This record gives sequence, C-alpha cells and structure tokens, in this order.
Amino acid sequence: ISAFNPKINNEIIITLIKRLTETTLIAYSSWLISIIFGVIFGILSSDILYKILNLPILMKTIIRLFLTITRSIHEIIWGLILMQIYGINFSIGIIAICIPYIAINAKVFSEQIENINTKTIESIIQINGNKFSCLITLVWSPVIETLRNFGLYRLECAIRSTAVLGLFGIGGIGTSIFLSFQTLNFRELWTYLWSLAILIILSGLI
Repeated sequence: ISAFNPKINNEIIITLIKRLTETTLIAYSSWLISIIFGVIFGILSSDILYKILNLPILMKTIIRLFLTITRSIHEIIWGLILMQIYGINFSIGIIAICIPYIAINAKVFSEQIENINTKTIESIIQINGNKFSCLITLVWSPVIETLRNFGLYRLECAIRSTAVLGLFGIGGIGTSIFLSFQTLNFRELWTYLWSLAILIILSGLI
C-alpha cells in the first residue's frame, strides 16, 4: 500500500534533494575515477603493451594478479574495512567503489584491446613507426567503443553500489532508506525507493 502512496512534504523533498545530490556525487566521482584508472590498468595488463614496447612479461603478471585480488573483494567489504579504519565520510564511499570497479573495468578494457590484430602491430613496427604513437593509435578505438557499450552501464552500477553503502551510514539515498526502514515509516521508505529508481532510469537515458 505504501508503495502506491509515498510520503511527500516539504521536509521530505529537502532531504530527498540533499540525499540524491550526495548519491550522485559519490556515484559519479567513483565512476569517473574507475573509468580513467580502468583504462590505464587495462592497457598495462594487456599483451599489446609488452609486444610494442618490449617490456618484461613479469610486470604484466604482477599487475593482473593485483587486479584479480582487488576485483575479488566486493565494494561493500571494502567499505566496511575502510570505515573501521578511517570512520564514516564521503571519500570512503568513493574509494570503496573505486577499488573493485577499477579492476573490473581494467579487465574488460584489456580483453577488448587484446582483440587487436597482431599483424597490424607487426606492420607498424616493421616500418619503424613510433612505438608510443602506435600504441595510442591502436588502443584508441577499442577503448572508446568499450566506454560507450560498457563504461556508461557502470555508472548505473555505481549508483546502486552507493545506495547499498549508504545503508551503512556513508551517506546518500541509502542512509535515508535505512533510517526509514528502522522506524517502520514505509511511506517515507517508498518515497526514497522511487526516487532511487528514477535516478537510475535517468542515468540510463543520459
């Protein structure tokens, strides 16, 4: 019943705007940082970098192992660990989401970059093409394509992760959802749930 009769008044609207702003700030910041570092680590963990620049393969193995470890731990666990060490604040939410997201993004970008035809690399190297320019030229297209198809979806995931972390008091719409649930104020709870759904729909449309 409460789902179809959410609570709306001036106090709720003010709180809602504040919480949605916090959610958007945490989600967008973590998404942007994870995309930037995801691309960097995606290139560093792909075979193409080592073929072009003749770097030691051990470096790639170490980076991939590091990314696998960070990816295997969920952002909620990272959040709980960081909260125990540094307390509760916005930056904890951003860092907790960034750690696994960077590793996930790096894996996806790396896989797409490795689909580049090795003959293209060999041809450019044979005509004495600049190695760094060669690298940037070859990875540009798959990086942009992956960002378009996968990267924007990660923004939606970041919003959901922010809401979940908010249940632990980090801030954002999740904190209001948790407080409303604790007080059994279900009409208020559904106001926040519907607003979260609208925010995710808008992020998808954008």
